[in-house]
Amino acid sequence: MSDSLRDQLRKAGLADEQTLRQAKTQKRKKRRRGERDEEQAATSEAAAKREADRRARDRTLNRRRQDERERQAAEQSARQMVIDNEIAHDGQERFQFSHNGQIRPIHVSAAQRRDLAAGKIAIARTRGRYRLIPNELVVKIQAKAAFLIAWTAADGATQDESDDYPDHPVPDDLIW
Repeated sequence: MSDSLRDQLRKAGLADEQTLRQAKTQKRKKRRRGERDEEQAATSEAAAKREADRRARDRTLNRRRQDERERQAAEQSARQMVIDNEIAHDGQERFQFSHNGQIRPIHVSAAQRRDLAAGKIAIARTRGRYRLIPNELVVKIQAKAAFLIAWTAADGATQDESDDYPDHPVPDDLIW
């Protein structure tokens, strides 16, 4: 196994000494003139293409990872905004709203019920709890993580969908 390819070809009778010397001489002349062997050129081009593909794939993967980190950071800051600006709600009145296709209750005071109906307060959901937040934060939170906003007065105005009694609108502060 320690024999070179040249020696192995000669021993097998596939090449004679003269053709081996000629090949060696031509290769040396090409090197002096700066010419590259066709096989070497194809190999180096393929290696360069593989390297370029790997770098492009790495850039794409890094960009995706960076976007995911930025998204998670934005969501975390939106959650923190909701928690920091939460309005305490411990009233006796039950305010019901629709979230994810289900009717959900939250206990609020009479003043908070009026503010909810007027659109001054919105409802957000974080850490498994519904929280009252000022309506000014809704736009900021929706820009970062829209899924945190559970209900706003604009969501509650569903008269446009099916208005069976246009002359008799349902008041916003109706307790049911």
